[in-house]
Amino acid sequence: MRHATNRVAWSQELPHEKQTNTEGNTAQTTTGGLFCSLCNISPEEVLAEFQRWKLVRTKTMKGHKERLMLFHKDHVRTLDEGSIGEAYLLLMKAGSKFFSYTDKWAIFEPVYATVPDHWHRVASDLDENAQDYGQILKTPRIIIDNHGGTIFRVYPDNKSIVSSGSSK
Repeated sequence: MRHATNRVAWSQELPHEKQTNTEGNTAQTTTGGLFCSLCNISPEEVLAEFQRWKLVRTKTMKGHKERLMLFHKDHVRTLDEGSIGEAYLLLMKAGSKFFSYTDKWAIFEPVYATVPDHWHRVASDLDENAQDYGQILKTPRIIIDNHGGTIFRVYPDNKSIVSSGSSK
């Protein structure tokens, strides 16, 4: 089974992160009393769980071979800079395994988020044939090159591209 194999394989490579089992969720709501779909993701859908984070496949794949979401366990809209950095590092680590089939993949800013009140980030491959490819081009994103070791920040105006150095 792919889910279990990936969970075990890359979770074992993150020994300093606390791995926990999710107990059955009771329906959780936002402070305004609204139902939050991220707070209520079933334990079976969780690929990996960390002290403050959960990693899942998105409910809609939109034509991608792989599409992941990392979200905070607590229902929070904003995070401090250190927590955001931790989230991106965890997602980059997971992405290097889950997106190993492609040269480049991306982590997206939540411009088109369907759950804007719960902090999360989505990552996917950059398949030009995916249903959301037009939306991808309109979204600020970090592109990770699996083979070249570079990371690019891309803004939709195509005028602002910032690159990091190679990790080689």
